[in-house]
Amino acid sequence: MNMIDAINITKRFDNSIVFENLNFSVEKGEIVTIVGSSGRGKSTLLRCLVGLEKIDGGTIIIDGKKLVEDGVYAKSRDQSKILSEVGIVFQNYNLFPNLTVRGNLEIVKNDGRKIDSLLRRFGLYDRASAYPGKISGGQKQRLAIIRAMMLDPKIIFFDEPTSALDEDNRGEIVKLINELNSEQYTIVVVTHDMQFVDCLNSKIYEMQ
Repeated sequence: MNMIDAINITKRFDNSIVFENLNFSVEKGEIVTIVGSSGRGKSTLLRCLVGLEKIDGGTIIIDGKKLVEDGVYAKSRDQSKILSEVGIVFQNYNLFPNLTVRGNLEIVKNDGRKIDSLLRRFGLYDRASAYPGKISGGQKQRLAIIRAMMLDPKIIFFDEPTSALDEDNRGEIVKLINELNSEQYTIVVVTHDMQFVDCLNSKIYEMQ
């Protein structure tokens, strides 16, 4: 069973075509990496799949539910329900600098028990009252992953997850992604870091 089906999707910015009639699928429980050099549309594809950009044509199906069909989007309420199954870890983390580690999670869902459990699991429990500017890049990455997990998504997208990490933290993110996948999360990773890709047991799509 596929968790994502993108069928003949097209995306344009003004008169520039980012991709046209692109087909893309992800099976339930697998890791998929989208690779290619800068400017090939990798991050734009990701943003289209998570509803942050609108496509100009084609169909996107998430877990059997049509987000958009032949370029026509589902009603807003239905879109929200479909996209609630998707979490995203942004390249630059997109944390709120004026909120603590805990506050960045409470703004997603005010569930103290769940927050405590995830902070302990990811080694951030003792940093709960710290602000993003006071934690390391690896800790910011883990916080962004926790935030993506707060609403219990079935799919987690990672946009260039190793771009700001050193070698040790690259190894840590490989370990975390493999752990999440072992728990039946479906994982989609956009990256140009082929050394990182080689460490993942993933299906690879190359955007040219």
